[in-house]
Amino acid sequence: MDYEGFRIKIKPFLWQFLPWLSSYTAQAIYPNIYVSKKVFENLKSKNPNPRFIAILEHEIKHLQRQKELGIIKFGIKYLFSPKFRFQEELLAIKEEMRYLKSKKLLFSIERAAKYLSSWLYFWMIPYQKAKEELEKI
Repeated sequence: MDYEGFRIKIKPFLWQFLPWLSSYTAQAIYPNIYVSKKVFENLKSKNPNPRFIAILEHEIKHLQRQKELGIIKFGIKYLFSPKFRFQEELLAIKEEMRYLKSKKLLFSIERAAKYLSSWLYFWMIPYQKAKEELEKI
């Protein structure tokens, strides 16, 4: 399945054993976006959940940045630089928020700050700092 020129795929079976690649997350590895089977099936429906589309918008921003910087450079910086990782997430979250706002849906800053300050993102930033930065968007 394609979305805005990018390929949407179901996460490979083995990914389910990696806790940070849960069914509640999506991953962007140029040129693909990987989602759970549940999300994939919903996106194929006539009326996909707008929150799932917002996730695609988020991941598309990551793909665009991977293309700009190169997948290797992006990957290394994302893995090893918490500051870079946080800035990339802010760029992607901005796209997600923009989409949700266009559909008159709310974005939970508190929830996002909790995730950004968790093991899921390698504890890249304290909760309060993440919350403050998200509130600026």
